[in-house]
Amino acid sequence: MKEKANSMKKYEALREELLEFIQKNGLKQNDQLPKVRDIIQNIGYSYATVNRTLIEMEKEGLITKRQGKGLYVNRIYPKQKNKQVALIIPKDFSIHRIFLDILSGVRKALEKEHIGLLVSISNMSHEKEKETVENLMSHNVDGMIIFLEDHYRDDYSHIVELKNNKFPFVLIDRFIENLDTDYVIINNRDAMFRVCSYLKYNRHCDKIIFVPANDTSVLVSSSDEKLMGYKEALHVLYGNDQGIILPLEEFIENLNAISSSHKNIGVCLNHDTMIPDMHKRLQELNLKIPPNCHIFGYNNSYDQPYYPTVEQFNDLAGMKAAEILIEKMKNPDAPSVRVRLEPKLILPDQKGGYYMED
Repeated sequence: MKEKANSMKKYEALREELLEFIQKNGLKQNDQLPKVRDIIQNIGYSYATVNRTLIEMEKEGLITKRQGKGLYVNRIYPKQKNKQVALIIPKDFSIHRIFLDILSGVRKALEKEHIGLLVSISNMSHEKEKETVENLMSHNVDGMIIFLEDHYRDDYSHIVELKNNKFPFVLIDRFIENLDTDYVIINNRDAMFRVCSYLKYNRHCDKIIFVPANDTSVLVSSSDEKLMGYKEALHVLYGNDQGIILPLEEFIENLNAISSSHKNIGVCLNHDTMIPDMHKRLQELNLKIPPNCHIFGYNNSYDQPYYPTVEQFNDLAGMKAAEILIEKMKNPDAPSVRVRLEPKLILPDQKGGYYMED
């Protein structure tokens, strides 16, 4: 032990001793640790060193002090050369480009720091998401990047628990109202406002429709922001606070009637992934998009856009989230960091292709 103390600061040496004790004895979260006086007597450090070490370990979220009850394990810190981070996403990244792009950005940032990556898919299940967070908090990982499934907004207890335990985590593409957390989101509100401005001034639309996600039960914070941007644009551009919000099926069934009653009509889709369903249904009904109906997608989900769309820079969002998490792992008590990335519009050019706005 003296050799270790000679090569390290004493409190760092004691920290390693305590972590080794936790691992060797198979202690889990909420298991009790030796009392302070036992650490002083049996391990051989001064009160000042023990006190400083325990304060630092509590700041890291590794242990917790309970008034009158002693010291307890808060989370397991695996003794390994490389740290490991978990990315929790709600859908399969091999099917949905947004998650593949986020994964790519996260991986780039972590590889620079030689940090391992574990990917978990919740399959849009709130209970599975909670269970995954709980399991990962108790074992194996040093931090989490979480893309909330966000169906069930009455229960964020698993996120509150992470925060209370000072476990490093960052939310991506989601944020929770009235809960102070690190997050990286896209400025969807401003982007949708700019989409509506383009439809009004460049396509001369006298009416703009918003088509929400296919699954109308999915009320996620990112979709909320798009809808707010749409309504704000209608108020500013048209002096109208109501707008027209139509589910995809209803929009398609009324397509000809809507188009014939306006010189130019704009249509804001909540997400590009709605486009294949729209095309399939149009084909079934033997319908075509009228030339005065101007579709605008969102999230640039395909290699070649079908319509004008919005580039969200999801790979950059993943990279930023990982960079914030890396710093949070070093200093769990650091103030929360909130990043709001600015997307860009992808617009048609004069040659039949598309370009990204400056």
